Amino acid sequence: MANALAVTEAPAIKTSGNARIRRTVDQLATVFLWGAAFFIVLLLAVFIIYMFYLGSGSISWHFLFGLPSEMTAGGGVGPEIYNSFYILFMTLLFTVPISLAAGIYLQEYAATGRFRQAVQFSAESLATVPSIVMGLFGLLVFVQSLHWGFSALAGAVTLTLLNLPALMRVTQEALASVPDTYREASMGLGGTKWQTIVRVVLPSAIGPLTTGIVLVSGRIFGETAALIYTAGTSVAHGMGAYDLNPFRSAETLAVHLWYTHSEALIPDVDRVGNGSALVLLVMVLIFNVLARVVGRALTVRFTGKA
Repeated sequence: MANALAVTEAPAIKTSGNARIRRTVDQLATVFLWGAAFFIVLLLAVFIIYMFYLGSGSISWHFLFGLPSEMTAGGGVGPEIYNSFYILFMTLLFTVPISLAAGIYLQEYAATGRFRQAVQFSAESLATVPSIVMGLFGLLVFVQSLHWGFSALAGAVTLTLLNLPALMRVTQEALASVPDTYREASMGLGGTKWQTIVRVVLPSAIGPLTTGIVLVSGRIFGETAALIYTAGTSVAHGMGAYDLNPFRSAETLAVHLWYTHSEALIPDVDRVGNGSALVLLVMVLIFNVLARVVGRALTVRFTGKA
């Protein structure tokens, strides 16, 4: 009888020991994951606070809207901020329609086969090209071969090639997240394929699409390497710095930050550099916040889902 009890009690003791080990491992994993998440938040907070510490003293109305000065102190970055938004607008004007059209075709129309695989492979290969290599391509093709010179248009087209794969992939994933039952219901009510895409699929995917576009905008706004070789490192003087001519040189804020520190031609290079870095950081943070806010708002507006 005693042997029988020993046999039945031994597995219970072993199971209890395994349970304690599993709980300990689970607690350690939880602590590690919470610590990793907290470290990311802390790292971002420290970075933002440090940039505000360095650059807040440089921010003023004259700095944000004044003209840069190459030989004396006290210049501003108004034309650089204007050029950043100008090139951003032109890039999105080219990128968004092409990316949406390509993503819709691959997700909704293209059948599985060699052509679709070739398009996917081309997009993925294009996405791996470094921005500085794309900048050299833009220099050879748009600046020199097409005789556009260092211009806002050359920079915008180069950034379009750089960001097409990312936004096309976002479009595919957003459309793929829409349940097939939505398409079937629209078809069952007599809608054509195009009507289904325009009136059902795209409105249902508007949240992820908007988020992707805004995040790509932040990447475009902070791009440097590709624009050094295409948009140039100088701006016009006077009101010509705010010209809408796409064939003029258009130094952006990110390029200005790099150029002032690499050349150090002005006496207050640290002030201009720290202020430019802070403005650039704030703008990128605004793009990231807008991506979430606008994406959620449009999702609620078109789908009713919170």
